[in-house]
Amino acid sequence: AAIAYARSEYGRADAAKLLQPRAAPTAAGAEAIRQAAREGLTLTASSNSTGYKGVCYRPKERGSKKYELKVRVGDKMAFLGCFATAEEAALFFARREAGKDTSDHAALPPPPPPPAPSTAAGTEAIQQAGGEVGD
Repeated sequence: AAIAYARSEYGRADAAKLLQPRAAPTAAGAEAIRQAAREGLTLTASSNSTGYKGVCYRPKERGSKKYELKVRVGDKMAFLGCFATAEEAALFFARREAGKDTSDHAALPPPPPPPAPSTAAGTEAIQQAGGEVGD
């Protein structure tokens, strides 16, 4: 049956899709590929539309993180997160498979602290408003 499918027009079309070059990664995707090389990791290729194992593209997802990473754990699928690029998701998958700690990579970086007003600026603002400093 597999040979018959491979020889059919559908099988030939599927094979042609696999041979087509993928689009070049974005700057963030290219950085994820370089980071994987620095860490000595290999991004696991797949024949799906994203080109990486466990990574799915969700075009209707709100926000900028449209690549979803899921893996099979036992007999269930486990959701590992959403990423801005397929390469970032594949890097996370490679880190997980290598047994590296991924807890700091899954969470968003903390927001920067609000800027503290300087005392000189505060004094100047009070004086411009017509008040006196030290009331």
